Amino acid sequence: MNPVPPELATPCTRRDLLGAMASLPLLRLFDHPTFGTPARRGNRKAWILVWLDGGASHLETFDCKPEAPPDIRGDLKSIPTRADGVFFGEPLGRLAKLMDRMTLFRSITHGEGQHDRASEYLLTGHRPSPVLNHPFLGVVHALGRSEDSAIPAYVAIPDAPTHGREGFLPAARGPFEVGGNPGRPDFRVHDLAPRQRTPARSTLLRQLDALDGAPRSPSEATRDAFLAQALRMTLDPKTRAVFDLGAEADAVRQRFGRHQLGQSCLLARRLVQHGSRSVLIRDVGWDHHRDIKRAMTYGFPPKLTALDQSISALVEDLERHDLADDVMVVVASEFGRTPRLNPSGGRDHWPRAQSVLAFGAGLARGAVVGSTDRKGEAPASDAISPADLHATLIAALGGDVGQTLRAPNGRPIPVVEAGGRPVRGALR
Repeated sequence: MNPVPPELATPCTRRDLLGAMASLPLLRLFDHPTFGTPARRGNRKAWILVWLDGGASHLETFDCKPEAPPDIRGDLKSIPTRADGVFFGEPLGRLAKLMDRMTLFRSITHGEGQHDRASEYLLTGHRPSPVLNHPFLGVVHALGRSEDSAIPAYVAIPDAPTHGREGFLPAARGPFEVGGNPGRPDFRVHDLAPRQRTPARSTLLRQLDALDGAPRSPSEATRDAFLAQALRMTLDPKTRAVFDLGAEADAVRQRFGRHQLGQSCLLARRLVQHGSRSVLIRDVGWDHHRDIKRAMTYGFPPKLTALDQSISALVEDLERHDLADDVMVVVASEFGRTPRLNPSGGRDHWPRAQSVLAFGAGLARGAVVGSTDRKGEAPASDAISPADLHATLIAALGGDVGQTLRAPNGRPIPVVEAGGRPVRGALR
């Protein structure tokens, strides 16, 4: 998507970084796997992925079937949206009213029914491979920024799933993980080193490196770039301020919801507003094999109520800050759920059909791409693979669908898997 920096031909692992820092155990800022590098000039677009970890049911969220038999439509009522023929789960009333601004992919399909493999496919756009661990799309989009920004290019809230990371790229390209719940009153990012100690440690590191008089290795050069950005981040009060949700008006925080997902979405908006290019919000607890209606509508807060409040507030807030053309929001999961309820009242894994809801950047407003059959079992029109979805998102972010990365052995690896093409009906 963005131009690939030359150092990517020589990967540096987290082990390289930690090994080089073994004599500096107090340097806490290296506990984070990586800092990204800031945004490519000429492409200021950013994206926020809300990852519904576990496999959210399309039949209770964005592809309800009100005319289907009870064992298929389930017990959760559905409501019409502002798109003809599209029904959402009843608790998603705010999002239903925003559907004329959103983009809905209803015919995502693949063959991976196991959580880890399906997550890898959806997050990287590549089929799982025992040979190569592909980077997350958010990592790819964050490549190529100039290195003068103190704001991490890729942030995960609270953390990144296994395949939401750098893959075969250097460890310094992975996520800055917030590591806490932004919905808690005592939320703070703990792993920022005390500012008064950091410069002295940096000086000591350079002195240790110079002791043997040997030329600098590629891993040392990558580590130094990593350290330089870490220093910028910990020394810049503006960076700390970005993570301070207390700077937001109470009415704004209430609008997003005083829960983990709501405050994570608010933090994501602050991050992309100040220079982050990719933010992943990991919302766990969507693997509903039993009593799916209760699982989605009970709790504090209920899953669907929190999703509705958080995403609708994020969309409206991006518009309010005039960011809708520059920031894309994607709500996705690793697969859908079985069309028929199981004996426990839940739904099992179903990769043959799922929905992805999106908004902003170069996506078409009010577009509904594809459809599933009357049972929600399989695509009835315009089947979309994860590779097609990735190509579409890359195009919407102004990226190069034909871009390649270099594997550790120097082999060029396409960012978009062979056969993946942008879905033109989803683009402006």
